[in-house]
Amino acid sequence: MTNTMIQRERQRLFRSLTRQYKAEGYDVKESKRLAKLDVDDIMSDKENFVDNYVREVWEDFDE
Repeated sequence: MTNTMIQRERQRLFRSLTRQYKAEGYDVKESKRLAKLDVDDIMSDKENFVDNYVREVWEDFDE
C-alpha cells in the first residue's frame, strides 16, 4: 500500500501527539484516543485548506 503525503503527515502527527499525551501522564489507550481526535480535527482543517486552494487555482486556470 502506498502512503500519500497526507497519510504520512497523519501518522507523524498521531505519533507526536501520542507521545505528548503519554508525557502528560495519560495511559497508552487514552493517549491514542485523544491523539486520534486531535489528528482528525487538525487534518480536516489541512485537507479543507488544500481543497480550497486547488479549487481556486484550477478555477482561474479554466478561464
